[in-house]
Amino acid sequence: MHSIVYNYIELCKDKAFTGIDDPRVIQGVHLSDSEEAYVCFTFDDGPTSNYTPQILDILNKHQAKATFFIFGRFATEHPEIIRRIAKEGHELGNHTYSHPDLTSLDFAAIEREILEAEQAIQSIVDYRCKLFRPPYGIFSPETVGVVEALQYKFALWSRDVQAYDWELPGVDKMAEEVLSHVCNGSIILLHDAGGNREQTVELVDRVIPILKSRNYHFITMSELLAQSV
Repeated sequence: MHSIVYNYIELCKDKAFTGIDDPRVIQGVHLSDSEEAYVCFTFDDGPTSNYTPQILDILNKHQAKATFFIFGRFATEHPEIIRRIAKEGHELGNHTYSHPDLTSLDFAAIEREILEAEQAIQSIVDYRCKLFRPPYGIFSPETVGVVEALQYKFALWSRDVQAYDWELPGVDKMAEEVLSHVCNGSIILLHDAGGNREQTVELVDRVIPILKSRNYHFITMSELLAQSV
């Protein structure tokens, strides 16, 4: 069924890893050096009533945009937060309805997961997501094919910036990782759900003004992709 299984999180731990050889899979955007640079913060697994509003407040304070990969079941539980994300100019991405390991499902079930999440989001806002991110960063080439057939782009993140916020490594360590490895076109993986995200909230508030002082602009992932055209 699944010819090859990629675990992108584990692959990125290998310093020799240079990326998945599949042009359909977005693993960062490479932009040329310039006086102005662009970066995208992405948040997976939300929304939650606690951390997502805090992150939105921080983004609003710093006039920064981000992309939120939405867990469909949580969208139905927090429709007001979905509306706020869209209203404030951030991007919504599809992250399945129930957050399964997609390689444990057949292709029809994968399609159902994606479409149910899409329906959950569209029942709240007039919005059709352009991007899909697989739960846990685990997928197969066949998964990518299912996603593309549903007219989504298959979106991962930059392999050279790994905050590992779900491991709760501490704000100082995460900030050092982001600030020392970010480059023009980086897509940074963070989470606004799935556990205690106080460190993530503090990280976002700390690093955005530092990166803005380095002439970085915080834009959505689709806007970042458009910069590379």
